[in-house]
Amino acid sequence: MTLSETPILSDLKKHQYLELAIPLLSFGATLAGVLLWKMGFQIDFQYFSIGCVIGSCLLAYLAYIRPRKDIVALSTPIYAFIFFVVPTDYMSGLTLQLLYAVSLTLLLVRLKYRFGATHTAVSLGKELSPSIKAYLTETHNAVTGISPSDAHQAALVISQVSNGEYALAARSAGMIMEQSAELPGVLTRAFAIVHEHAINLELSLPRPEPYLNFLPEDEELLAKPLNPEYSEDRKFDTIFDNAMLLLFSAAWNTSEADRSHLLTCQTFMLKLLE
Repeated sequence: MTLSETPILSDLKKHQYLELAIPLLSFGATLAGVLLWKMGFQIDFQYFSIGCVIGSCLLAYLAYIRPRKDIVALSTPIYAFIFFVVPTDYMSGLTLQLLYAVSLTLLLVRLKYRFGATHTAVSLGKELSPSIKAYLTETHNAVTGISPSDAHQAALVISQVSNGEYALAARSAGMIMEQSAELPGVLTRAFAIVHEHAINLELSLPRPEPYLNFLPEDEELLAKPLNPEYSEDRKFDTIFDNAMLLLFSAAWNTSEADRSHLLTCQTFMLKLLE
C-alpha cells in the first residue's frame, strides 16, 4: 500500500472538506434565507439557522478528534440549537446568524492554530506527537541494543498490525523470535505478546488462559501500567498495547530508515496510548 492510498491521507482530505463546509454552511444557509425573503417567500427566518447548527456540529467533531480538546468549540452545538428553536423576526434572526457564522469561522481558525492538528494530521507530519515522543525518549536506552535488521522487523510488525494484517504480523513476530538471539529480554517478550495477540485477532479466538505478560522488572518501560482493578480482558488488551508501543520505540530509535513509514502508523499508536 502506498502512502497516497492510506486511510490516513483519506481522513486528512475529509477533515479539510469538513473545515471548508463550516463557513459555507453557516453563511450559505443564512444568505439563502435572505434571497428567499427578497423573492417574497415568508418563511420563519429561524429555519435558516440550520446551517449554523450543522456547522457547529462539524466544528465540535473537529474539536473532539484532536489530542487537545477545545471546550468552547465542543459546546457550540448547544448555542446553535438555541438559535434554531427560539423564534426570531427577520432582522434580528439575520443579525444573529451572521454574527454566529463569523464566530464559528473564528473558532475554526482558533482550533486549527491553537489546539493543534488532528491525530491524522499529526501522523502525516514531520514531528512525533508530544505523548509518543516523550515515551520514545523514556525508553530509548532500553530498546536501542538491537541490530538495524531487528528494528526493521519491529517496524514491519507495527505496520502489519496497524493495517489489520494479523496473519502476516504473527508470522513476522514469530520469525524474529526464532532467528534473533540478540534481542533484550523485554523486546523478546514484546514480540511474543504481539505474536499471541495477532493469532487471536486473525482467528477470532477467545482470550487464552493463561496469557503472556511482561515481567515485574519491565514495568518501568511500560507506557500503560496494569491496574489491579482491571478485568482480565482489559489487562490482556493493555499488555498488547504496551508490547506494540515498545516495538514502536525500538523501531523508531534504532531504524532511522523506517521513521517516515512509522509516522504513517502514528494515529494507530496514539489510540493504543490513550
